[in-house]
Amino acid sequence: MNGPDSPTPGLLPGVFPLSGGDDGDSGLSGLDRAIIRALQVDGRQSFAALSRDLDVPEKTIRRRVNQLLADRVIQITTVADPAILGYQVAALVGVQLDGRRRIHPLIESIIELPAVDYAVITTGRYNALVEVLCRDMTELLSVVYESLAQMPGVRGVETFPYLQLHYQEPVWEAAQQKVPDGGGGARPSLDAMDRRIIAELSGDGRLAFSVVGERLGMSESQARKRVTRMLNDRVIRIAAIANPRSLGFDTQVWVAIRCMPGHSIEELAETLSKIPSITYVAACAGRFDIFAEAVCRNTEDVMRLLDAEIRTLTSVQYAELLICLHLYYRAVRPAAAERSS
Repeated sequence: MNGPDSPTPGLLPGVFPLSGGDDGDSGLSGLDRAIIRALQVDGRQSFAALSRDLDVPEKTIRRRVNQLLADRVIQITTVADPAILGYQVAALVGVQLDGRRRIHPLIESIIELPAVDYAVITTGRYNALVEVLCRDMTELLSVVYESLAQMPGVRGVETFPYLQLHYQEPVWEAAQQKVPDGGGGARPSLDAMDRRIIAELSGDGRLAFSVVGERLGMSESQARKRVTRMLNDRVIRIAAIANPRSLGFDTQVWVAIRCMPGHSIEELAETLSKIPSITYVAACAGRFDIFAEAVCRNTEDVMRLLDAEIRTLTSVQYAELLICLHLYYRAVRPAAAERSS
C-alpha cells in the first residue's frame, strides 16, 4: 500500500484513511475480498468459522485478517445511530477550499478534529463533505465556525444539520439488494455500562469479551451477554469498515436532493433507502432536504441510480451529484466516553 493515498503515519489513533483500492490496484486477493465480505456481515466471526465457511486453513485466515487490519484495509468497529451514542446533533458540512494548501493534508487535518467521524474529497459544488457529531447545537457552532471554517485553506463552509438519520448500511453487498429486515419501532436505550462496552469495541470490534470484562470490572459472561443483547436488539452492529473499491464498488457518490413542495421529505427518504446501491440517507436542514450516499460498481451503475431511480421520482425537485475521490473514517465512540478521554 504505497503512494499518496497510503495511510498517513501522522494521523491520530482511530483515524482511518480507507485504503484498499484507491490507486486502482488494491493488491487484494480473492480470499482477502471474501474475508472482508464475511466480516462486514459479522465483524466478530471467529477464525474457525471463517475457515469453515471459506474452506481455507484457520492459520491462513488468521494471518490474512491480521494483515488486513495492520494495513488498515479494514477496521472492525461498532456501527450505531449517533443519537444512541449520545450525539444529539449531527450535520454534514460542505467544505470549499481556496487552493492554498494541498487537499490531502488539509482533509487529514479536518478528520483529526474530535467531532469529525467522516470526510470525503468530492467533485462538484464542494471540495469535501465532512460529517460532524456533536452533543448540542452550541458544540456544532463551535466545531464548524471556530475550528473547521478557520482552518488555513478553507474558503467557506455550508452546514446541513440532520433532522433525521433515516438509513445507514455499512455492508456494501447488502445495499445492492435491499431485503426488508423487519426492523423499526422504538430502539432500546443504553445504560452507562453499555456505552463503556461500545467504547471498548469501537477501537477493536474483535476484542475478546474476557478483555472487555477485565477492563470494565465485570465478568466475561456479563460482557458477552450485554453485547449479544445490543446486537440482537440492533442497537449496534459490529462490522468491518472498508473502502468500497476493495470489493469492486469503484464509484462512491453523494446525491444532494431537494424535495418537491407539497411532498413529504420523510416519505422520500424512505423511498430512497429502498433503492439498490444507496447506503446512507439523512434528512437535513438547508438548501438541500436530503443527502444520500451510494456505492456503485461503475459509472453505468451511477447513471442508473441517478437517471432511472432518483430523478424519475415525482417527489424529487432537484438532484445534484458529487463523486467521491478519497475518504477517511473515524470509529465513533459514545459521547460520554469521548468526554472522559
